Amino acid sequence: MGYTNSHLEDWIQKLYKDINITKPEEINFDRIAQALDILIVYNPDTSFAIRVNGMYTISLDSRKTRQQQWSDFSHEVCHILRHVNDNKIMPNYWKYYLECQANYFAYHFCIPTFMLREIKIPHNQSYAIQLIAETFKVPESLAKVRLNMYLNKTRLII
Repeated sequence: MGYTNSHLEDWIQKLYKDINITKPEEINFDRIAQALDILIVYNPDTSFAIRVNGMYTISLDSRKTRQQQWSDFSHEVCHILRHVNDNKIMPNYWKYYLECQANYFAYHFCIPTFMLREIKIPHNQSYAIQLIAETFKVPESLAKVRLNMYLNKTRLII
């Protein structure tokens, strides 16, 4: 069974290695933010990213759990690192596309393929989801989607 990384998976792996994160237990969004020179603030409002005077800030929803904040942080990191845009002049369909792209990125950033491949994934899907959620400190709903993405790709036969 062969698995070929996508460009995104390679990009995320390189980023993690560049900031010296190679194992799931090293993943911590405060550490990542510090390495990427991103300020994190907490407010009881929807999470977002903003650039002011060349400094990036991610505002995370203080009402959410740490796991949910990690998912939001990953989504916003995509906007910061991979999207350069001006929302004032951007068409709505393009905003929607970038949001979908950031959601997809977040799955891969929260649970990087190069780390996921090192885990012995149980055959029982419930156990597998629980193991991945605990290992990567993500909600089980995120772990389930990411596991399905991974398994669907490993099952491709060409």
